[in-house]
Amino acid sequence: MKVVIVGGVAGGAGTAARLRRNDEEAEIVLLEKGPHISYANCGLPYYVGGVIQEKGKLQLQTPQSFYSRFRVDVRTGHEAVSVNLEKKTVIVCAGGKNYEESYDKLVLSPGAEPVVPPVEGLVLSGWRLRRTFLREGFRYR
Repeated sequence: MKVVIVGGVAGGAGTAARLRRNDEEAEIVLLEKGPHISYANCGLPYYVGGVIQEKGKLQLQTPQSFYSRFRVDVRTGHEAVSVNLEKKTVIVCAGGKNYEESYDKLVLSPGAEPVVPPVEGLVLSGWRLRRTFLREGFRYR
């Protein structure tokens, strides 16, 4: 069985690890459009507060370490752009080129960006919203 997981971090990486524990023979491919597959979400307040100085200290797994531990084909910088349910394929964009990835089972765990309502005073000087932190290159945009 081949499983394609769209999205890393807690949802996607956790699913991949559980799948491996349940099925030693499955082919597991994890697609993450950002540069990291896993980071310590609970450490974000410490980074923003200056207790943790380097973003890299929040990184829990690399594609190489995740493969060594769970035998999962992790592809960072690979964005799933469409799904064909009838053909059981995902169109993936990597390095400006598209390719087709087949699957038997598909897991969608792409995460989300918060919606920030246009409320006066919501963004104060010296503060930044989590989506701003993410856009600075830690996860998605």
